[in-house]
Amino acid sequence: MQLSPEQLEFFAEDVSVKIIPNFSLSRASQGSAHCIGGDYGPFQPNFPMEVPLWLALYLHRHKKCRIEAPDWMSIDSLQGLYEQERLIAAGFQPIPYHYIEVSRLLLMFAKDSFGNSFHRTRELVEMIRKVRFNKIDSGLQILQGPMTVKLNNLSAMELNTIRPFFAGALDQFWKLAQMEEPQELSLQPSATYTQGSAEPPVRQLRRGVAA
Repeated sequence: MQLSPEQLEFFAEDVSVKIIPNFSLSRASQGSAHCIGGDYGPFQPNFPMEVPLWLALYLHRHKKCRIEAPDWMSIDSLQGLYEQERLIAAGFQPIPYHYIEVSRLLLMFAKDSFGNSFHRTRELVEMIRKVRFNKIDSGLQILQGPMTVKLNNLSAMELNTIRPFFAGALDQFWKLAQMEEPQELSLQPSATYTQGSAEPPVRQLRRGVAA
């Protein structure tokens, strides 16, 4: 089943990110936030900590924290990744599983996390996304005959894009295999044969049985 971009973003919001809180909670709660998904904290001003992305975005929206951009979203990391993706056409470089969703959410709702590098960061992420999707598209166009397919290091969004193609292809392979399998010979006597007949009628072999 193919997921929608909104569903993929929902799953991506469980990714941990680092924040710098500017608040503290009461002693009664021991400085922590008690949520359905678990307890997070204690929160102390200017004390870095990791929380799920959904909580980081919530606190940031209410001006309760600053979100630190992940290390892999630094200009140097993205530039190096882009160059490797272009250099090695036969494979995909390791990358966070939800890099598309996480980068989109941070670039949209936490622009201050990137300072003066915001525009360059957004540009590099888009360049990486395009070169990887071009590799996927080129690979799908040359698939034919018996093959093995390596899909190492694909992200959630990338896998979701090609899932319908492979699901349909595997379904066709299964149907072809079913058609090519020889069917078993029936050993049951014909229903028209009755006791006392000179000999039973000749049984008809089912189609597909080798002579």
